[in-house]
Amino acid sequence: PSLAAGSLDGAAGTVGVKRSTVRRLPVPVALQASEQELLNQVVDYYHQTLLASPEALAYLDKRGLGGLVDSEHARELVVKFRLGFANRTLGLRLPQARVKAGGELRARLQGLGVLRESGHEHFNGCLVVPVFDDAGNVTEIYGRKIGDKVEGPAHLYLPGPHRGVWNAQGLQGQEEVILTEALIDAMTFWCAGYTNVTAAYGVEGFTEDHLATFGRCGVRRVLIAFDRDEAGERGTAKVVERLTAAGLE
Repeated sequence: PSLAAGSLDGAAGTVGVKRSTVRRLPVPVALQASEQELLNQVVDYYHQTLLASPEALAYLDKRGLGGLVDSEHARELVVKFRLGFANRTLGLRLPQARVKAGGELRARLQGLGVLRESGHEHFNGCLVVPVFDDAGNVTEIYGRKIGDKVEGPAHLYLPGPHRGVWNAQGLQGQEEVILTEALIDAMTFWCAGYTNVTAAYGVEGFTEDHLATFGRCGVRRVLIAFDRDEAGERGTAKVVERLTAAGLE
């Protein structure tokens, strides 16, 4: 039955309808966006999250990659490469799965690999490093867990084959480039002023995209800076073989 306005005022022992006084934050991705637009918007959201996260910024500074480091390149790194931080708030700001629009949007983000089947964010607790193509679209995402107690893998990527080359624009016109094993290593070189640098996706992660980009950019010589351990040495040997076969020094 309907109730007249104010009929519950002062009525002892009655229970009224409780309304949340917390304003729901806007959804950070567009419901009608394409898959590529969704991925781009997720990266933009993670970037804004990092800028507001003392925890993530402190991790970057600890690794020599943050804005407090006495380096012009380090201060530029975060913004230029749109580094981000996943802290679970993306999932909290999406429409509920029981709502049709929310269920569809979550399913699409699961298809992209941003959400897992459980509904949790794939990169939760990670520094997020996106890889862009020449048009500024995200082709790959690398996540590095930053907490003291890391559960599960410390290094994460989007599912499927790796696509794209980090800092490809920085290699344009460079006859000599540096190739590291991991993106954190590449960013360390970049912050030290060696901006002609890119990274493989781990010791087994040198791809045809890397070879194609080197050829397109006019690269002639590659300095390989993998980790100095058994896996790094083994990976280096494989990369050397592929580079030599492609006519690169």
